[in-house]
This record gives sequence, structure tokens and C-alpha cells, in this order.
Amino acid sequence: MSWEPGKPSHNENEWFKRRDAEWLQEQRALLDARRALHPAGIKCARDGTELNEQVHDGVRIDVCPTCHGIWLDGGELVHLLHLNPAALEHVMSSVGLPPASR
Repeated sequence: MSWEPGKPSHNENEWFKRRDAEWLQEQRALLDARRALHPAGIKCARDGTELNEQVHDGVRIDVCPTCHGIWLDGGELVHLLHLNPAALEHVMSSVGLPPASR
């Protein structure tokens, strides 16, 4: 039995999965609202290079093209940790992290 929108669920796991999905959606909306207040052209705290923004599964990650530092706004790490391991591995490789630093 799977959960259908608008119908109650008799499966506790489905209820928690639905609640987690709703919470993540709310948190993404809050993060987007906060990010809209940030000025464009954020600089790397380490070397001053302008950061490149990448979007992965709705999470905006700021990456330094010089030192490969990754900068996350508050709450974005939680969203990344909710990804399955394969998706998280894809994010890590797409931001340019070498295998030794993982």
C-alpha cells in the first residue's frame, strides 16, 4: 500500500516520509527567500575569488573555482545530507572535489 495525496496512511514509515518531504520543501522556500537578500558576486573567504553557484537537487552551492572551497548557507547541509549516497557522490564530484578529500 502506498500513500496517495489527500488520503490517510496506515503506514507509519509513509507518514514520516511525507512529513520529511513537506519539511524539506518548507526549508527550501526559506533558504531561497534568505538567498534572495544576498548580494550577487559573493567572494571566497579564503582567496577572494568570486564564487560560482551550482544548483543540485534544489540546493544552491557556492564553489570557489580557485581553491575548490564549498560554501553553504545555513540549512543547506541538511538538504544535502537527505540525498541518497549516489546523489551525494555526484554532487561532490561535480563541485570538483578530488577523491582524497571526500
